[in-house]
Amino acid sequence: MILEDINFLSDNSINFIENVILTNKFPLYMQNEAVENDNIKNMTHIVLPRIEDRDETYKTNVYYKEFVNILNDFCLKNKIKYDEILRICVNLTYNNGISDKSPIHCDHKFEHNQLLIYLNEPLDNNSSTILLDESYNIIKEIKPKKYKGLFFSKMPHYLKFPKKGERYVLVFTFR
Repeated sequence: MILEDINFLSDNSINFIENVILTNKFPLYMQNEAVENDNIKNMTHIVLPRIEDRDETYKTNVYYKEFVNILNDFCLKNKIKYDEILRICVNLTYNNGISDKSPIHCDHKFEHNQLLIYLNEPLDNNSSTILLDESYNIIKEIKPKKYKGLFFSKMPHYLKFPKKGERYVLVFTFR
């Protein structure tokens, strides 16, 4: 199932996005790879590490509840149930001078659902998310739009890096 929704965020969630995430006080950290072994740097803020990467040193992120509220905004409106959140992060991508797109990937090797929320209006509207079938044929190209939520079950996908400006995306995986 693929579902797009542009009108689901609560006023509190919008306020959190605008006054916390999209400010210069919200830390983003350089990652050496956007997708495993791609050697393409990007910026990210990991709120909840991948379940397979968590260990006893993990401490709950100070904003964890606010991020879960955003996930719940989408899931409640669209009647989607979940039992476990697997990952939460904010990704900032930009023209990296190396590649026009990320490698094709699935966020986990096991079955999961994914919610992407575009947090800004990118200068490059072609910095899309491309969803693929199992033979890597394009199913759908989703153009980013501020506050748009994109839900899909495990499937191969990739993103087109912006040619100019930045692309902020909030990523949830869950089951």
